[in-house]
Amino acid sequence: MAQLGVSGKSSDKEAMDSDMLFGLASVSKTYIAALAVQLEAEGLLSVDDPIGKWIPDLGRIDRNIPIRLLLNHTSGLYRYQQKPEFLAAVSAQPDRIGKPREILQEFQGEPECQPGQCFGESAMDYILLGMVIEKATGSTVSSQLTNCFFKPLGLVHTFLYPEQVYPVKKMAHMWWHVNGTGEPVDVVESAGELPQASLWSGVWTSGAIHATAEDLARFTKALFEGRIIQPDALEEMLTPGPELFPDAHYGYSVIIEKIDGRIVYWHTGGAGYSSVYFYVPENGISIAVLGNLMIDLKPTALALYEAYVEHQE
Repeated sequence: MAQLGVSGKSSDKEAMDSDMLFGLASVSKTYIAALAVQLEAEGLLSVDDPIGKWIPDLGRIDRNIPIRLLLNHTSGLYRYQQKPEFLAAVSAQPDRIGKPREILQEFQGEPECQPGQCFGESAMDYILLGMVIEKATGSTVSSQLTNCFFKPLGLVHTFLYPEQVYPVKKMAHMWWHVNGTGEPVDVVESAGELPQASLWSGVWTSGAIHATAEDLARFTKALFEGRIIQPDALEEMLTPGPELFPDAHYGYSVIIEKIDGRIVYWHTGGAGYSSVYFYVPENGISIAVLGNLMIDLKPTALALYEAYVEHQE
């Protein structure tokens, strides 16, 4: 049984609504990781394939990095999404729709470490993964997501920008600290239109899925219950990788953490909007919280879960 709740405002003229779409930012990568391991289960690729097998022209990027290191963010690749040159490019041409090959060519930099030697959430990992998926399947990432996940689950409010057309008017307005006053500004209202093409196309398969909270909760519940990918694929995805902090390891764009004695699968995202999903396999509870301001929503998800547990006692 789904329980929906909203608070706050989308804009100064419109209250928040549970049917509104939000940018999922890094939570998008959980969908892409699930798709990749399912394609491996179907024999279309291997997580041990070097990325150069699928994308020969990589510029400064080591073509021998295996797909597995993209999935768990241990490739060491340059985190362009955090760098001034990317933010400047987004600001200079906000309406530009960048293509994956352009992103690959324009935003390369020195690796942060040798492959496999450090953890760092580089958006380039999942840009490359999206390009590999296109090569392996001969189709778009959005068509694969739709056929594998969105249609089977009836997720009619989930879209990958810029490949899919969706009701722009249903996007919650995004608020950002941009003027140095400490007060957030409705950047959608000031820009006059939605979505911000340059930002979202610039992160593509690493951060450009848009969805409602209900769709996100339904997706993660189906995923972690093993209803949309094969058992071996799910096991691969949940294999603990780098330790992020005590009792928490990174899988393939899912954090596996022990909280109060219970295993929890979760991930957050933030790019103007904020997002978090929180799934507890012990009792099948799936929680999704989305916001239109950059804040840490994990404490909110945890508080919602604790309230649920208390209510059950």
